[in-house]
Amino acid sequence: MMKKKSLLMVTLTIIQTILLLYGCKHENTITEEVSMQGEVFISGHIKNRDLYPHINDIVLELPFFEEGQISYTSLINSDNNFYFQFQLHSQMCEVAINPYIEHLYVQPGDSIYLEIDFKDLLNPVINGNGAEFNQLFTLFIDGGYYMQDYRIWKEFKTNKEFEQLMEQEYQERLHRYDEYVTKYQPNEKVKEYISQLIKADYYTALFKNAVYCRNYKIEGFDFNCYADRLGDASLLLDNRVITNAHFRLSKELYSYLFCINKRFQDHDQTVTMDDIFGPMKDTHAMPYLYIQSLVLSLYELNDTTYFNQHKEIFNQYVKSPYLRNTVLQLQQSKKNYQENPKPVSDYILYGNNQDGVKALKSMPYMECFYNLLNSHRGKMIYIDFWNPGCPPCMDEMKPLKELRQKFPIEDVAFISICDNKNKELVKKILDAYEMYIPGIEHVLTIDCPNNNEHHKLYNQLNVNSFPYYFIINREGVIVNYGTMMRPSNHITEECIKQWLENKSE
Repeated sequence: MMKKKSLLMVTLTIIQTILLLYGCKHENTITEEVSMQGEVFISGHIKNRDLYPHINDIVLELPFFEEGQISYTSLINSDNNFYFQFQLHSQMCEVAINPYIEHLYVQPGDSIYLEIDFKDLLNPVINGNGAEFNQLFTLFIDGGYYMQDYRIWKEFKTNKEFEQLMEQEYQERLHRYDEYVTKYQPNEKVKEYISQLIKADYYTALFKNAVYCRNYKIEGFDFNCYADRLGDASLLLDNRVITNAHFRLSKELYSYLFCINKRFQDHDQTVTMDDIFGPMKDTHAMPYLYIQSLVLSLYELNDTTYFNQHKEIFNQYVKSPYLRNTVLQLQQSKKNYQENPKPVSDYILYGNNQDGVKALKSMPYMECFYNLLNSHRGKMIYIDFWNPGCPPCMDEMKPLKELRQKFPIEDVAFISICDNKNKELVKKILDAYEMYIPGIEHVLTIDCPNNNEHHKLYNQLNVNSFPYYFIINREGVIVNYGTMMRPSNHITEECIKQWLENKSE
C-alpha cells in the first residue's frame, strides 16, 4: 500500500531534489504584489459537547503543500467556545475547521462566528460578515456543481485522445458552473474565484496526466508538448487567492518540470534547480516551486540543514507574507523538534495524555505498541511499518538487513511491523527475502490486542503511507520519523549513530 501509486517516483525525486539544492543559483528576483491584507477573526461555540467530552480543542488548517501542513489549535473553554485570529495577506483564503468544516472561505476583515453541534455534525452554522460569501461558495462546492478530479479513466495512447477527454471533462464543469450562476446569481467576486478554481483543477489534471504518461512510458504520447501551457497555469499563482487547489497545481507543475528536463532525466549531476525551473523564470510559480523543494527537506527529513544553507534563495524568491510565514513556522517547528524532540514524541505516543499509563485508559489500541517499546527499554529502537502491496517496502528489505548488521543487537532493536491480515503471504515474503535473522523482530498488527482497532493506532502515530519509520532513543523518545528514514538512506544510519553517541557522552 502506498499513499499514492507513484510514491516510489515521488520519493526518488525528493532525494534527487535535496541533492540538487546544493547547486542552486539565485540571480533573479520575483516581485509579488499583495493587493489586500487584514485580520481575520473566527470564533465559535460547541453545542451538545457532552456527546464527545474527550474532544478538548478545535483545529484550523491553512492551505499548503501536503508536506508540512500548517494548523492552529484553539482549546475549547469551559463555556464551550473557541477562537482564532490571524493576519491574511490575500484577497481570499480557503481554510478548514477539521473535521467539521472542510471548506471555509475568508477575506481580510472578516469576523465569522461558527456553531458546531455535536448532534448534527454535518450541518454547522456560519454567521458573521463572511456568512453570505461562504453560503454562495458552499452552494457551488457542496451543492453538486463542483467536480475536483478529472475522470480520465479511459485508456489513451495519443495526445489527441487525451485532449479530447480533457475537453469533455472541462466542458462539463463549465456547464455545471453556468447552471450554478443561472440559479443563484452570485456576485462578480464569487464568480471570479470559482472560475480560478475551475482553471486550477484543469491545469492540475493536464500536468498530472502528462507526468503519468511519462512515468509509465505510454508510447505515442508526447508529454513535452504541454510546456507551452506552463505560463498560463502560473498566472493562477499570484497569491491573490489562496486555496488548496493552487497548491495542488503547484505540486503538479513541480513534477512536470522535472519530467521535461532532459538533463535531469539523464541523471546529469551538474543540473541545478534553476535549470529545472527555467521555463518558469520570472513567473508567479517560482516562489511555490522553490518553497516545495525546501519544504520537502524540512518535512521528509525533520531537518533544517538544507533550509539554512539556502535561506538566501528563500529570501530572494519568496516575498509573499503568507508563503514566507508558513514556511518559517514549519522551519521553526522542525528546529524546536531537533533541539527538544520530547514534546512532539509525547504527543505522537500519548496524544493529550502525559504518559502511556494514562493513554491506555483512552487509547487501549496503543497497548501493543507500548509493549514493544517496553520490551526493548534501554535500547535504541528502529521501527519499520510496511505492507506487502507496497513496492518501495519490498525495495527496503535488503537494506534493512544491511542496516541491522551495522549495529550491535544489545544497543539497537529493529522491529518490523506489517499491516496485513494474510499471515501466509507475509511469511512467504519474509522467507523470500530471508528476513528471519537475529536482531529483527517481526510483528503483525493483526496479532496485537485490540487488532480490530489497529487503524486507530496508525492514525495516532500518523502512519498514513508505507513504508514509514521511527527512530527512538534509549529514553523512549522519538528522535526522527517519516517515510524518508529508510534503511537505504544514509541519513538514517547517521541519525542512529548520533543518538547512540549522545547517550555515551
